[in-house]
Amino acid sequence: MHGVNETNNRLRYPLSSLLAARPRPPSAIKPITMASTETNNRPRSRLRYAILGIAFCAISYTIIWDDEIATGEGGLRHEHRQLAFLDNSPPPKYTGIYNSSPQFTALVQPSNIISTVHRRVPAYDESDANDSSCDDVLLFMPESFAHNGHGSQLNSYILAAMMATYTNKAMIILEPPHERKEFKGDSQFGCPKETWMYNEEGKKLSWDLTFPRGLSRLVKHSDSLSSKCYPPCQGRFKYEDWDTIRKSRKDSVYYPRVYSPQEVKCINHNGRQTKVLVVGAGETRDYFEGHFQEKMVQRPSTDAYSWAQRLGAKPREAKVFAGLEDEKEIWDYISAFMAQSGMLRFQPWIARDVEEYIRQSGLPLDASYDAIHIRRGDMLAKEDDASPKQFLREYWESRDKHFNVLRALLHPDVKQAPHNYVPFTHYLSQFDDLECNTENARVVYVATDDPAEVQREIGDLPKDEDGNSIIKDGCHKIKFFFTPTKEIENFHIDDGPDQDDCGGRYKRNIASIADMMIAAKSDMFVGEFNSNWGRLVRIFRMQLKNVGDSDINESPVAAVERKMNVAWGDEYPLPPGM
Repeated sequence: MHGVNETNNRLRYPLSSLLAARPRPPSAIKPITMASTETNNRPRSRLRYAILGIAFCAISYTIIWDDEIATGEGGLRHEHRQLAFLDNSPPPKYTGIYNSSPQFTALVQPSNIISTVHRRVPAYDESDANDSSCDDVLLFMPESFAHNGHGSQLNSYILAAMMATYTNKAMIILEPPHERKEFKGDSQFGCPKETWMYNEEGKKLSWDLTFPRGLSRLVKHSDSLSSKCYPPCQGRFKYEDWDTIRKSRKDSVYYPRVYSPQEVKCINHNGRQTKVLVVGAGETRDYFEGHFQEKMVQRPSTDAYSWAQRLGAKPREAKVFAGLEDEKEIWDYISAFMAQSGMLRFQPWIARDVEEYIRQSGLPLDASYDAIHIRRGDMLAKEDDASPKQFLREYWESRDKHFNVLRALLHPDVKQAPHNYVPFTHYLSQFDDLECNTENARVVYVATDDPAEVQREIGDLPKDEDGNSIIKDGCHKIKFFFTPTKEIENFHIDDGPDQDDCGGRYKRNIASIADMMIAAKSDMFVGEFNSNWGRLVRIFRMQLKNVGDSDINESPVAAVERKMNVAWGDEYPLPPGM
């Protein structure tokens, strides 16, 4: 029953009492009547029943939105309502000095995040010599991946979080000091307006050296991961010292396949000894494959239950997880735990500027929509990954157009190939199996690093009188949306005419996070697992749901993937973070 693929998503209502409620058909609802002897109390009774009626309608609407039962194959409840980008529970709120909304802070809707995960963390008391919260630390140094794309950097962060929660270590991010000046403004993710200090007239004076640097400018690191600990042993070890240790571990002949990771022991400022595992972003995969992957899926395991609970699982969910034996099911559960825990959240200035960017696209945020991710730019240029090129060869061979394409792939100077990429129509073919709808146009958002060519391909599609594109012989009408790209010349975070342009980097940063957020929250997502980007989006499309017809507190729990069609390439997803 686990690892079920489900077409539509449902909202999780925040009140646990309503999660246990089940809607009844109209015939099963007993009408509310009033006895004639209650005539004298009619005004008060009417008011009471009016309030009860309003509450009942609200609860019923919420439950129907959340879980309208229509038992299908395997006992899975299929939902009839579709999910919009904006989450109606809770309503949008703008908070803090950055005036940011929780709707744009994460890759999942606010009501699908279990906020109690963060409230479980006890306050670390640095003056308490008996506080052991920071005695065991995973020190994550993300700088070595600073020139990689968003997907690569965020996946390495997720892998580090998986390893930290599995070993019950406090995960601390250590960013390079300002003196290193690898990037203008101290971050590979560019500079929001808060990066500078201003005078009374609003003129920029200098950099604000207290503003978060590096990865921390993008990601708001969770207290549930850090245990609110400071970087360890500050009196003895500086950034360069930890970086030297990181590199020396990697240079070891035993790296990474030794029985257990090599740790540094030192004394914290509260006088307690701490163990520190230093992991750079570039080493996360090595450590994961060399030390942790096999242990994480080993069953039976005494660690699985507590690991699940550290990721925010309820006791019943942790029990199911501990009993899983299929490797894919285990990783799907971990993905769902990571998504609902809200461990990956963006900084408030990122949320504010992503919202502004998304609203400029015109995408309706209060209605259902689908998303397509088309990666072309650097995909075929990767020398260490032959699978995209192999699929491209097979694709054009099947269409008898392979001669010029193959010659172009083997000899890049040849310009006679019709295309050195998979055409947009192939992505659209993923809609062929959906039920026809000739009345209403589907809203489809396109995230791509080649918008001009994709829009040209869309221009070649037949249109109806309203300008909607028609596919599958008129079976579907589609209205396409793109994010505004006029001010963005390149889409990879490390590209651009001037890589030292802090403002340009920030624009590319916001554009990429906006695309990622829209894709993760869509009803149906069409993409591929050849890129870090697509694999990352899948993590946040996983959810834990109750399946079967028994009571919601007793029915089996499954890790469910919201509808995702793999357009081409490998169809089997890797473990989360890989």
